[in-house]
Amino acid sequence: MRLWKTDKYWISTYTLILLIFMLGFVYAADQAKVESKYIEMSKGNDDAPVVFIEYASLTCPACAAFHSDVYPKLNKEYIETGKVKFIHREIYFDKAGLWAALTARCTNGVDRYFGMLDLLYSEQPIWSRYESSDKIVDSLLKISAKSGIEKVKAISCLEDQEKALDLVNEFQIYVDKDGVDSTPTFIVNGKKYSNRPYDELKNIINKELGN
Repeated sequence: MRLWKTDKYWISTYTLILLIFMLGFVYAADQAKVESKYIEMSKGNDDAPVVFIEYASLTCPACAAFHSDVYPKLNKEYIETGKVKFIHREIYFDKAGLWAALTARCTNGVDRYFGMLDLLYSEQPIWSRYESSDKIVDSLLKISAKSGIEKVKAISCLEDQEKALDLVNEFQIYVDKDGVDSTPTFIVNGKKYSNRPYDELKNIINKELGN
């Protein structure tokens, strides 16, 4: 384990793993030896007839667009009505995306997580475009503060090496399982779809519902 050092912070990332991401290799921990504390972040009825998984990078502009333009309609029409169980899974293309995921998952609370997603996606053009690691971290700490998380707690979440490894390990497992190669990617009742407008997603969901 190594720390990603910025001028102001020691931030927990696994440098070698980040390089492996860029080279396209696969890291997977020995599941017999590693007890994962990964929490699946989901909304909606656990017994809903349709399970909708979104694979998204928190630094992906198309993912931010989905959450601002499409997700609110999906949430109102299908998730809140109990027809769809929605699962959000992060993809890590870069250090900023991993740090953002650690920020979103800081409290491990599902309700807080989805609120943090709203903040991270809405402010994505600011924090994700910095080249300076310090500026990225400072921006993420400001987002944490907006959600009511104290700075000391927010920093400790960014420095959580065990959680970072859990996230990376799960990322590699489900990306391999579902063949995810771009974001956003949607899995609807086991079927994979690329990014598309709400009307097309609605037709897909309605077909699964038998409508």
